[in-house]
Amino acid sequence: MSIRLRLTIYWTAITALILLAAGLLIMALFSRAMWGTLDAALMEEADTTASAISHSSGTDMNATLQRLSHETDLGPGRRVRLLAGDRVLFDAGGAGAADLPDAPAAPPAVADGRQHRYRFAAVPLDLNGAPALLEDGVDAAPVRRTIAHLRNAVLLVIPIILALSVAGGYWMAGWALAPVNNVADALADIGPRDLSRRLALPPVQDEAQRLIYAINQLLERLERASAAQQRFVSEAAHELRTPLAVLRSGLEVTLQRPRDAAENRVALEQAMAEVERLCATAEDLLALAQLDAEPAAQRAPVDLAAIAAEASAMAQTLAESKHQAFAQQFDRAGADAARRAIIVHGIAADLRRLMLNLLDNAVKFTPEGGRIEFALSTEESAALLSVRDSGPGIDPRDLDRVFEPFYRSRSVNGTGSGLGLALSREIVHRHGGDIRAANRTGGGCEVQVRLPLA
Repeated sequence: MSIRLRLTIYWTAITALILLAAGLLIMALFSRAMWGTLDAALMEEADTTASAISHSSGTDMNATLQRLSHETDLGPGRRVRLLAGDRVLFDAGGAGAADLPDAPAAPPAVADGRQHRYRFAAVPLDLNGAPALLEDGVDAAPVRRTIAHLRNAVLLVIPIILALSVAGGYWMAGWALAPVNNVADALADIGPRDLSRRLALPPVQDEAQRLIYAINQLLERLERASAAQQRFVSEAAHELRTPLAVLRSGLEVTLQRPRDAAENRVALEQAMAEVERLCATAEDLLALAQLDAEPAAQRAPVDLAAIAAEASAMAQTLAESKHQAFAQQFDRAGADAARRAIIVHGIAADLRRLMLNLLDNAVKFTPEGGRIEFALSTEESAALLSVRDSGPGIDPRDLDRVFEPFYRSRSVNGTGSGLGLALSREIVHRHGGDIRAANRTGGGCEVQVRLPLA
């Protein structure tokens, strides 16, 4: 069911309820006003007549009642009765066609007749020291016809108004949804190779303009993501092609002529180095792909201090193998702070890979005899992680690009796969943090990571 049809159905239901409630309210108010006017006049005449006959003689009483029975100011017919107990002392008017009330109500009161045509006002009075009851009735058919005419008019007008409202609502829903349909048609014309196109913004600042602006922003992000993906695929193919070409060339040269064991060993060692480089690149590519597939539900509270202690122990072993000094500083409270929990919300394996990547880079690019510092602390609502080394640093022209996939700084002469820092940046961003690299004043590089505390 289309939105236009649903809006029309909702509009029809609401309009029908409003019209029905309005019709019932009009009928109730009109009926109350009509019957109220008639009852007030009828009761006033009956009360005046009762007061007059209670102070008059028998002849005057009959004349007064006879005169009242011929009155036509309140209706075309009149019936007047005077009762004393079970005896009817006077009954005139109506020519036998007037109905009577079922039973005298507690006077003074107004009641309908048995056939709901006449309406009677019953007023008690004192007649020669005995209680009596005056019933003054009038033909209420004109009032009932007037009310019936109004009811018929309302029943006729409501469906007409409802039909017009439905037609107007259907047209109005189509007119209101026209910008959405235009947007859908325009989006249908944009293909995966045409993401540079944008939708034209309407001149009116309304919800449609906000929608189109949001869609244009989405198209811009998709265009950037598509370009980055294409560039990533191209760079990945290039990175994989180079070691494969070297590996193939080395094997072809080795197979072209017989070689002794030493030469074969050298060739195999070269091939092994290229294979290790291919495996490292493939592993980093797989890690990047897995980051995109990780659901947010896997994230849980993680003790960053415990992971840092584990990564620090592994990095210290690597640093000692290269005769490098390794120093760690966890928080400001001393060595015991390494065992103090620093809780962040994330995935432990990814955070461990982040720390190992940064420490491995520091060990890799720091010369023998250099120094590596690993620090973890907290600041307000964030955990601060920093890795400092005394290596060659980063070329100032590359500081803004070192976190791009497959980008290598000029200062490292093409060492590494160029994916470590890119993978680190993705991990940090997916944990809601920020990562930065800067050159130290005394030489070397410093990478700082800020992660929000849980």
